[in-house]
Amino acid sequence: MKLRPHAHLFSQGIIAVVAFMTPVFVVLYVLTIPSGPWRAVLATQVIATIVVVGASASYFRVAIWVDRTSITEVGFFGRTIRVEADEIGSVFVAEVFEASGTKSLPQLFVRDKQGRQVIRMRGQFWSREAMDAVLATLDVPKQARENTVSTRELRDEYPGLLYWFERRPVIAALVFTGVTALVGGAVYGVFLLTGLA
Repeated sequence: MKLRPHAHLFSQGIIAVVAFMTPVFVVLYVLTIPSGPWRAVLATQVIATIVVVGASASYFRVAIWVDRTSITEVGFFGRTIRVEADEIGSVFVAEVFEASGTKSLPQLFVRDKQGRQVIRMRGQFWSREAMDAVLATLDVPKQARENTVSTRELRDEYPGLLYWFERRPVIAALVFTGVTALVGGAVYGVFLLTGLA
């Protein structure tokens, strides 16, 4: 059985990108065409468009295949994870508060024998019906958390379930800031070397 993420994610993403990029680049062109450095704006727009097209292609590759013997996930970045049923310790389901704390969404975790997450389905991306299909198809132990939990409670009570950046949010913020600064500096350096800036 093949499962796909929410269909509305793609259209919402495209609308958000167009709504952000259009006014930004229009203003940049208006400001730079008279004075000359508009080529840097054009180069940036081309790079941004390539990134958007690549992200769109990645979205259409994302899927989960599940049957009685295994579950396989092709992630957003193309990584494929296949887990045989006899390697699964349990499937854990919990209702988890979003960052705002006012709304909760289901999350499903396929865990190995040591309790570590090997595949995760978050309600932001996967429907409850898709999660129910995984639960109904895999013949493995299932566990459900009765009460709604926060990400912090998941981190404290089930440390193997969350991604590294959820377990260490401060380090993740520092890494993100550093990578953003490096990429921005590299792009600016290329513009300077090529005469676009």
